[in-house]
Amino acid sequence: MDLADSLGLMCLLPELPVPTHYSDTDDHANSVIDLIFQGMSCAQVLYCIEPGLRWPSDHAPLLVNLPISPKNICFSRKVLKCNSDKENNFLSFVTIGLYALNFSKLDSVNDLDLLSKAISRIISNAWDANARNITITAHSKEWWNNECRNALATYKCTRAREDWHMFCFTTRSTKRSFFDNRIAEIVSTNKCPWDLMSWVKQRKLPAVEAIQYQGLPCNTLSDL
Repeated sequence: MDLADSLGLMCLLPELPVPTHYSDTDDHANSVIDLIFQGMSCAQVLYCIEPGLRWPSDHAPLLVNLPISPKNICFSRKVLKCNSDKENNFLSFVTIGLYALNFSKLDSVNDLDLLSKAISRIISNAWDANARNITITAHSKEWWNNECRNALATYKCTRAREDWHMFCFTTRSTKRSFFDNRIAEIVSTNKCPWDLMSWVKQRKLPAVEAIQYQGLPCNTLSDL
């Protein structure tokens, strides 16, 4: 329990306190050796011990319902839009920073460590200066851009049918352009769009061992 406290965890309580481990021998009593822990900042929940579901196992399953929903899960991350001015600025900052470094003095492990940290710092500063934060939700779309966002904001302000049609036209055009570019990128990269299908990808051949006679492999019928 001291270890759990040091990690910020607390032990949950069962709805009905019954043993979790059932001994196969008569001279050993049933005991509780299976526990569930959760963070102290979370709302405490109760769990059920189901001895009737253990079947041939000597441990009873522990069942718990967690109050969680995909609607409440949001992930934030920094991104750079491909082929944008911010991406060009990022590459320029990194190029200028790397060009200014001195790569000639690498006489020790400490020199290599300092150079590695300098490279990491240059890339990190360039990324923080040009990347923007986005929140990824269940409704996030990769093709969504500022034009779609502005068209939607205009319709929410006016509620006009014309602005709604303009919003639909903008999203359709943006989506079509996005996927056309993706298809063109795939075709120009590997020249084979079918590679996207898992059932046509290259498969590893099963391992085989050549027949040998007196230490030499038999690769032809005459060798056999």
